[in-house]
Amino acid sequence: MNERQILSLLQTGQVLFHYPLKVHYREGTGAFGVSVPKRHFKRAVKRNLLKRRVRESYRLNAARLGGLPYDLFVQYIGKEVEDYERIDQSLAKILDDLAAC
Repeated sequence: MNERQILSLLQTGQVLFHYPLKVHYREGTGAFGVSVPKRHFKRAVKRNLLKRRVRESYRLNAARLGGLPYDLFVQYIGKEVEDYERIDQSLAKILDDLAAC
């Protein structure tokens, strides 16, 4: 996703939340983006680790959407580095809620 798409999604999209993730979404082309704040994770190594965990979780759980083309932008809002299982459960619940809409 580019900056213009992200800003548009943040302004016009809807939000689902399940700690430690906040997802902005709308029907669209199927674009996906991830953000981890530098404010809470100063080292790029930790930010990249969390982004990899979120992307992997999305890759494994994308089928839960049932093929619906949603634009998703995931924000990691936790202040601690969560393990993969916690991130995976959170994203799976969000995607299930999104598919039920």
